[in-house]
Amino acid sequence: MAALATIFNFLALNLVFVVVSLPVVTLPLAANAAMTALTRWRCEGEDRVLREFWSALRLSPPGRTTLALGVPFVALGTGVEEVHYFARGGDPLAWLCLGLGLAGLVLVMSGLGYVLVLNVRHPEVPVTQLWSACTCLAVRNLLATGPLFIAEIGAAALLALLDAPVVLIGLPVGVLQLMRLTAGVGLRRVSCAWPGTKG
Repeated sequence: MAALATIFNFLALNLVFVVVSLPVVTLPLAANAAMTALTRWRCEGEDRVLREFWSALRLSPPGRTTLALGVPFVALGTGVEEVHYFARGGDPLAWLCLGLGLAGLVLVMSGLGYVLVLNVRHPEVPVTQLWSACTCLAVRNLLATGPLFIAEIGAAALLALLDAPVVLIGLPVGVLQLMRLTAGVGLRRVSCAWPGTKG
């Protein structure tokens, strides 16, 4: 019964996350609500994940949450597009743009998990301070957690492209859980930006 309950919670949380994310502009709010529900479920034993999801969706400040998570998501998409555009090479300027795009993409992918986790843990922190802390964590953990974040996001994107139905059977929430665990590793290794980021 416990296994069935876990499977149900996982699939139900994934489904509402996907549905709420469909308009795209609601992705930051949906990701924050899903991460909140997932954190309370896995860390605090609160297994009413749908109630936690809707509660977080309703109570999170929409403007701040959209800004805090939306900018990293847009930066991720922009980095992917820039790398794709300049990947064909050409003159030295094109190669320079490709290198800058790759560097920016690596940094954003390495910091996105920290943004998702710390925004749930510290919703009162100003957005600029949140981004600063996550950039600090991403840089200082670049070799420790950076490759894990890149592998998680890259594998999820590849799986979604190869077999779209996996999005409906747990891929988004599975990636959020992996990113939450990876961010936990980085947070235990490094403390920076404000008290409480360690642990």
